[in-house]
Amino acid sequence: MLKFPKWFFKWSEENPTDLMGPAVLVGTVAGAVAVASIIVAFGNPNKTVDMQTGPRGIGMQVSKFVKDNPQFDVYEAQYQVFDRVEAPEGTPTAAEAYGDSVIAFGDMDQANFDQLTKAMSAWVGEDVVLYDDGSADPAKLAITKDCIEATQYLNDSWDTHNLAFDGRGVNCYTCHRGQPTPPGAWVKSGNVNSAMESWSGVQNRLMVGRKYTDSQFTLLPVDALEKLLLDGETIKVTDTESRVDQQPGDPTWQNAERTFSLMNQQANALNVGCVYCHNTRAFYDPTQVTPQWSVTTMAQQMSIDMNQTLYEPRSEVLGHESAKIDCMTCHMGVISPLIGKDMVAEWPELATPAE
Repeated sequence: MLKFPKWFFKWSEENPTDLMGPAVLVGTVAGAVAVASIIVAFGNPNKTVDMQTGPRGIGMQVSKFVKDNPQFDVYEAQYQVFDRVEAPEGTPTAAEAYGDSVIAFGDMDQANFDQLTKAMSAWVGEDVVLYDDGSADPAKLAITKDCIEATQYLNDSWDTHNLAFDGRGVNCYTCHRGQPTPPGAWVKSGNVNSAMESWSGVQNRLMVGRKYTDSQFTLLPVDALEKLLLDGETIKVTDTESRVDQQPGDPTWQNAERTFSLMNQQANALNVGCVYCHNTRAFYDPTQVTPQWSVTTMAQQMSIDMNQTLYEPRSEVLGHESAKIDCMTCHMGVISPLIGKDMVAEWPELATPAE
């Protein structure tokens, strides 16, 4: 039998017509007890996990909800592994089987050459041809060859970032994710029209259809990636002078906005916050950054190199602007692309440029 406390009867005698007060109180207490019981029994649904990024005691850690499972990547789960096949004795090389028109891997045996062709087709979401069978599009062959060389270049010349030497690296899927055009790539924005140039031409723009646009649907400049990761302009603005007397068109303002836009884009690419690289009490002080800052700086230089050396010149072959890379192209929302999966284990040829 449920027994009410003495205060309940006393309060009821003094307030015979007011039943809502104690009912609300009892309901609130009961509800709180029920919620607490659920949390104790099933665990906190909003539990977080912290990753330390800087010195202890000053709040420099990245927090993520456990329910979001920061160690799960849907793209990694969808990745198709194509193992090497056992080539029968006497199997000819790709060059011997398909002739001099083979654009890459000519020394590989035909069986594994065909297997790698299947793998690349799955990774990029369309049929890949590695030799001219009489019907191949020369421009497409040239782009495929260029992409293979870009993959090898990344794994060889930038292995200190891609960690190809440490069992990670990149292959076609790292960027393409099963789609002909990498979903995390970008193209130059340009001006709205010929009458809108300079400041007004790259501000207040909504980039429809660009999921990972650098402006992130804000009023920030939409050419941040072009200026900073293609043209190679300085990725920081340190100015201790007041900008009160300056006009909105002052380039320091816009350069600061471009840097801020790039920082937002990089944070979204890795799903981290400012403290992943910076001590937020002193953004201007390079002596107070975290170790991740140097890794990110290297990634920026890698993007500039790849965009200038490979992807911008590719536009001439395509006949239209070629997509460029940035942090989002490989990371796609996780700190280590594809949760650190070894992307060159089965096919080391993708990590070593041909002689």
